[in-house]
Amino acid sequence: MSLPVTVTVRRETVDTRVDEVLAWLDQGLLLARDFEGYLGGGVLRDASRKNVLITVYAFTDRRSLERWNHSEQWHGWTRDGAPLARVADVQRRTGLEGWFAETQASPGRGTKRDRPGTVSPSSAPPRWKQATAIWCGMLPLNIGVTSVATQLPWWGHLPIAVRSLLLVSSLVPLMTFVVMPTVTRVLRPWLRRDPALVRNERLLRDALDSLGSAGSPRGGERG
Repeated sequence: MSLPVTVTVRRETVDTRVDEVLAWLDQGLLLARDFEGYLGGGVLRDASRKNVLITVYAFTDRRSLERWNHSEQWHGWTRDGAPLARVADVQRRTGLEGWFAETQASPGRGTKRDRPGTVSPSSAPPRWKQATAIWCGMLPLNIGVTSVATQLPWWGHLPIAVRSLLLVSSLVPLMTFVVMPTVTRVLRPWLRRDPALVRNERLLRDALDSLGSAGSPRGGERG
């Protein structure tokens, strides 16, 4: 079964060329829209560094993504942007991992639709937590769908392959668009990374900010 693929590309540029890079990224997303399987995308700005831009886009499956990545349009677009920005990191997530990936936007930024928001990317939770969350969503959904299906008078006369096909065709979209978004929202505090690790990272970041402010000639201004 094919799963959607979400791609996150982190690019770095110089502060004076951010607007140029934004226009170039928007152009790439417009080009991708003409390719079969493109689900959508957008450009986000890193919360801590304004010269770091994050592009997020998705395709229905890996094959559709590869068609885009090997197209003349993609090669021409990336060639035009090579002098503008450097690719710092590329991540691909399947549909299952995409349920748990978070991108947190900072309030008060990115209110205009043609400009990126400010985000702070966070990693997906451990695999065992992902498996537990999927189990919590799949078990009641499977029981419910199976209970309804078995009440149909003609259900027992269908071949097992047809019954399996109908069940999977019902379960997959319900899991993807209804159940898992609800489960991940309810379990979000538990799914997040170890609170102690997050706390330590925050303390380290605050310490680095304090050092940067102390070394600034104007008490905290940054270039």
